[in-house]
Amino acid sequence: MKILYGINATGNGHISRARIIIAELKKRGHNISCIISGRNDDSLYDIEEFKPFVLKKGFTFSKKDGKIQYLRTFFNIDLIQFIKDIKSIDEQFDLVITDFEPVSAYFSRIKNIPAFGIGHQYSFYKNIPMTVKMRFTRILFPYIYTPIKNAIPSHFSHFNQHILPPFLSKTITNHKLRANSKDNVLVYLVWEELEKMIALLHQIEKQHFIYYCDIQNEKRIKNVTLKPFSENEFKNDLIESKHLITNAGFQLPAEALFIGKKILCKPQKGQPEQEHNAKILNDLGYATISKTIDINSINNWLHSSKKIKIDFPNPLELIMDIIENKNKDFSYEIDKLWQIKKTY
Repeated sequence: MKILYGINATGNGHISRARIIIAELKKRGHNISCIISGRNDDSLYDIEEFKPFVLKKGFTFSKKDGKIQYLRTFFNIDLIQFIKDIKSIDEQFDLVITDFEPVSAYFSRIKNIPAFGIGHQYSFYKNIPMTVKMRFTRILFPYIYTPIKNAIPSHFSHFNQHILPPFLSKTITNHKLRANSKDNVLVYLVWEELEKMIALLHQIEKQHFIYYCDIQNEKRIKNVTLKPFSENEFKNDLIESKHLITNAGFQLPAEALFIGKKILCKPQKGQPEQEHNAKILNDLGYATISKTIDINSINNWLHSSKKIKIDFPNPLELIMDIIENKNKDFSYEIDKLWQIKKTY
């Protein structure tokens, strides 16, 4: 099939997930063209393998002090450019797949092309536990943001629904490194103010932190090592570090749970999906949740929390089957897949 694959670049989880699925689709002989939107091209990294791809503006979120500014986000939407981006797609496709990417989703509707929405956000189509805010927000996300009829959802649990386990790369599932072998704290907090976070971490002198951020070259400042974004380097540090501090996204906590490490999550203020994820992680006992990242929350977490390891079953083969047989009911196969999950 000739497939248009849309990737939302506002979070690296979308990119990581798309990298796994696109590689497998290409291996099966499908012709893939990609749209990447939601982030400036100068802040994207390790995307060469998505070629051929085009960059579109899409929609981006405005933030300040780790909180989404919805009013500013709304006024920054460029609908004229969005329509131009959709009209600029002049190829014919057999199928559209969107990982929460709006240009490709609306293109599929306008051209009446079969489409799948793949990713965590589509679990909100299902009857799962949600915060009150998320129940209202799901009217917009994903029903309006990426309006797709056919969904391939994933979550930390199935919640007695036809939801897949997280999609994890072979770098994580087949790694040969010694997991949790280094007493480091990996920090990935893209929504927080970098200088404030560095000053805070300097006060916890006995702990070494590896902080991935938007810099050009690696450098060490006291007990904090700053590193530029790199897919391979980040995965290696994730595997070897004992601890992870991050926001309450989906892909990264799922990878950390598979490896088995202590996780401290701070949901991004004003982001209903992250608030939802934080609630689920807390309810399942999979991570420590804190509304703020400060000395007390870090120290309490380091000394009192426990690590959880979850052997999520690999859903990739089933995802391929669903994509290639879009009219078949895979409910039985999805239920059966979860039966091999182990938690300890």
